[in-house]
Amino acid sequence: MTRYYLLCLLSVPCFFSCGTTKTISKVQLQAQAVSCAPTTPRNYVWQTPDLHRPLTPAMLARFSKKSWQLASLLGIEGELLQLMQLEEKGKAAFTTEDRLQWLELKQHVAERVDLASLEISATAAELDCEEERADQYKELLREKVSKAERKITVAAIITGAATGLLVGVMNLSNNGNENLSEEIAITGGIAEATLGILSLKIDRNIVFSHGRNHLQDIWFGADSTNNFPPLIWYYLNLPFNAGAPSLRESLKAQWLSMDQLSLKDRGSLYFGEGGKYSADELDDRSAMLDQLEARISLMKKDLQLITKELIEGKPGTAD
Repeated sequence: MTRYYLLCLLSVPCFFSCGTTKTISKVQLQAQAVSCAPTTPRNYVWQTPDLHRPLTPAMLARFSKKSWQLASLLGIEGELLQLMQLEEKGKAAFTTEDRLQWLELKQHVAERVDLASLEISATAAELDCEEERADQYKELLREKVSKAERKITVAAIITGAATGLLVGVMNLSNNGNENLSEEIAITGGIAEATLGILSLKIDRNIVFSHGRNHLQDIWFGADSTNNFPPLIWYYLNLPFNAGAPSLRESLKAQWLSMDQLSLKDRGSLYFGEGGKYSADELDDRSAMLDQLEARISLMKKDLQLITKELIEGKPGTAD
């Protein structure tokens, strides 16, 4: 009978190990498999703008250097120059034709700014979706690991309690056998040690794929990409101040300085098509996407500048 108890103690780790090695079901994964990619294909026309072309004092008196750089990105430099030529006449001297042309030019510039704003919002929304997707997988993984750890903890408590109880019963029994009590104690110790080993072998990774990888483009750089519109890609890649790093290079330096990822071991994971992620790695990916989204969203502040100068004129002196 006592041998039966010993067998039960040894079978406890086997029983609970079944729950710890269980993989996440396909239904759970499909529930998280949200597509963040655009529903319609994007056909971009790539033409690298020049952000450092010479500007005359008159040009800088009407619009700031940053506005002219944005105009180059938006492809509206010609419209701004035509506006300046009309304004040099003085609005009081405008003919009906001049006024109509002036209004048409301003409307065209405003439409280009609005379109750029929509492109920024759309790209930021896609990045936010990818960030949320990474967070969902992270929570799913942590839930799985937490459940497995709870099962092992319960098993360890049951094993310890059962071992103590059996040893106590044997010691109090009139027919107590000291050797048998020691066997029970040893068996219980083996069972608890096995449970401890099982807790270390819980699968703490989850397969996470990202065929469209914005972080890959930021890390390696390219002349063009299908993940970003030209306006945003050039905004990230072209330095606004000669000799200064671009926003993309600054973002890379930020990731490295914060030791946010191990390029030596896991760089191909973050900047490839996906693979087995730990919860911490998913957290890192989510943080990098969030930082990229923030940089792109800040572009709207620059668009606000060109709109403000278009409507109100440039305050202060030339740059």
